[in-house]
Amino acid sequence: MMPPNTSLRTQLKNFYLFKNVDENILEILSTKVSCKVVPIGETLFSQGTVSDALYFVINGQLQVTIDNEDGSQTILGKIGINETVGEMQILVGGKRTADVSAITKTELIRLSKADFEQIVDLCPDVLRKLAKVTVKRLRRAQLLTTLPKLFGVCDPNIFEKIEKQIEWVYLHSGDALFLQGELGNSLYIVVSGRLEAVVEDNMGKTQIVGEISRGETVGEMAIFSEELRAASVYALRDCELVKLPKVTFEQIMQQRPHMMMAITKVIIQRLQKAMHAPVTQSNLINIAVVPISPNVKLNGFCQRLVSTLLSSDSILHLSSERVDNLMEMMGASQLAEDDPQSIRLSTLLDEQEIKHHFTLYQADSTVTNWTQWCLKRADQIILVANATDDPQLSEIEQILLCKENCLTTASQMLVLLHSKKEKLPSGTQRWLSPRKVKSHHHVRCHVEADFERLTRFLTGRAVGLVLSGGGARGFAHFGVYLALKEAGIPIDMIGGSSMGGHIGAQCAAEWNRRKMIRVNRRGLVDFNPYKAYQLPIVSLLRGQKMKESSTMAFGETQIEDLWINFFCISSNLSTYQMNIHQQGSLEKAIRATTAIPGIAEPILEDGNVLIDGGVLNNLPGDIMRRYCGTVIVIDIAGQMNLNVEYESIPSAWEILWRRIWPFQKSFQLPSIIDILLGATLLSSNDRANMVRKDADFCLTPPVKQFKMLEFSALEELVEVGYQYTKEEIKNWPTINAEKWEELEPWIEEKTKN
Repeated sequence: MMPPNTSLRTQLKNFYLFKNVDENILEILSTKVSCKVVPIGETLFSQGTVSDALYFVINGQLQVTIDNEDGSQTILGKIGINETVGEMQILVGGKRTADVSAITKTELIRLSKADFEQIVDLCPDVLRKLAKVTVKRLRRAQLLTTLPKLFGVCDPNIFEKIEKQIEWVYLHSGDALFLQGELGNSLYIVVSGRLEAVVEDNMGKTQIVGEISRGETVGEMAIFSEELRAASVYALRDCELVKLPKVTFEQIMQQRPHMMMAITKVIIQRLQKAMHAPVTQSNLINIAVVPISPNVKLNGFCQRLVSTLLSSDSILHLSSERVDNLMEMMGASQLAEDDPQSIRLSTLLDEQEIKHHFTLYQADSTVTNWTQWCLKRADQIILVANATDDPQLSEIEQILLCKENCLTTASQMLVLLHSKKEKLPSGTQRWLSPRKVKSHHHVRCHVEADFERLTRFLTGRAVGLVLSGGGARGFAHFGVYLALKEAGIPIDMIGGSSMGGHIGAQCAAEWNRRKMIRVNRRGLVDFNPYKAYQLPIVSLLRGQKMKESSTMAFGETQIEDLWINFFCISSNLSTYQMNIHQQGSLEKAIRATTAIPGIAEPILEDGNVLIDGGVLNNLPGDIMRRYCGTVIVIDIAGQMNLNVEYESIPSAWEILWRRIWPFQKSFQLPSIIDILLGATLLSSNDRANMVRKDADFCLTPPVKQFKMLEFSALEELVEVGYQYTKEEIKNWPTINAEKWEELEPWIEEKTKN
């Protein structure tokens, strides 16, 4: 039976939504609602049903549950007197996302969706209040799913205790959560958004040491120590966090000691991540894809990317059209942020982000409100262009991503699409020069492996291959590369030092065996630049001949134009530091990384003197860790063999006489090049040892029997590397089971294709 309107108005005033609402509106509202009773144990509505009304509890209690994939249920919470039910779908559309049933006999007031919209037209503040309630419940539900990951099994009583004592913290993009050197007395849990940890040294130089995303903790070390904050933490985009004071944490630990083990594991994992994982390996949540050339087919690109991301985790693809359909409201995606109705859109996006591990935001082709929503919510921005288009800055970049009006501090990645079967890309630098992107990738639209490579970079699962120096023995690297490809093991980035850089560049250009052997035989065996001696004032070998040999292999190719991202290392005698070559002339970079001190002529660049990369870092797996989650190293330098059977070195005349006299055996002595090359590798041996231990997989082809300058053994060395690796890969599932599990899906997919 419907109660009198006066009584209804009184009841409605008790609800947060209708406090301070004009009496005339309350009168209209009271004529539109009806009463409903749900007996104990019965369901008000079920997950997946169409939303048609908003409910208000006037007596009794309800329970909200969701169905899990394993068939079990999770209790999200309870709803009591003067609380609303079913607000999410009334606000953003769609179907019910949870089951709601009566714990006790429950009396409710029902307001249809259509009538709610009429009330909102009369009093827009009702919409704002409903959104506030909805967001609060979303955040609570997210916190409820996050706490067990941090503290192990978290019973309802503990959760309620935590919930009563936590403090919600809201940060705008660029705000500081805390600063380095401050006293730490609390733990924070990221509920939404993304933060960046920055360390400043005594000289004032800053370095990014990590990123923290949704569901992760920050400041946890303060729980166990009174030490000052070791880093400053800033919001990369708008963030919501909960602050758990140390006092509260200690009280909980006293009551539930087992939870100490769970939080300790979190801290250990964070420390391990800091030691082994690169900054770029952050757990990306929101990816914005932005077109920067007029003819790019962005929808097709996004669909291809989504299909590969699905193999890694759950992902939602949102475009302006998809959002309008999801909300059943034309133009919903184009609501301006200051529009009162935009709260519906922001709530929908919050809800969808909670449901999925990744959200791919497909921006419009022009500057629109939806494009701005995409950029503001992005953890990673992918700028997509056709490689053959004009590389000038797009309208979106000029207006929304320029330094003065930049909407976001999210990292930017450039993806150049190639529709034709090109030998190698060209002109990439024209795209890179006007932009400040952290990385770039070439994607051939007809090559599925290129999309898979991009996916691995986005998900922190990229595979890096690192090649050491070691003279002619480095030809074995190419055999390893061939065996890895044949086994279906993905290679997403290649780096090398000295001869490893030389061969690595050929792998990054995707040479086949025939081309590799043909080019190297011509340039290093027939042309033989290591026999072009000169008066050793600067170097033993003529620089011009080394340049001609390098040009035979790489011509005018630029590093950034290789299909696979590549770097090589040189040692800078002017600054006493490593140079990491990732852009510019490939042949010049190769000459720098292979410039053996005293043997090859140093390379001059910007006033600096560059020599062989092996002097400082002969196995740059530590550099590769900055970019890739899985690192495979090939080490041929650890097999140096300069043992001699003599008590002293014979004189130069004795050595020469033995060589020209046919009836006496020559002295088996290392040459000056062997000695200088060995000394070069020796200087970075300790660093290489650490890299080998850190690598996920380490390959050491048996090349000890080959001389350091035995370039004529080219084909034999390639085959040695190939056969060795084919057998060695069989042991990888037991050598590193965790990493093998990451690789296996990609290997199986390639085998299936």
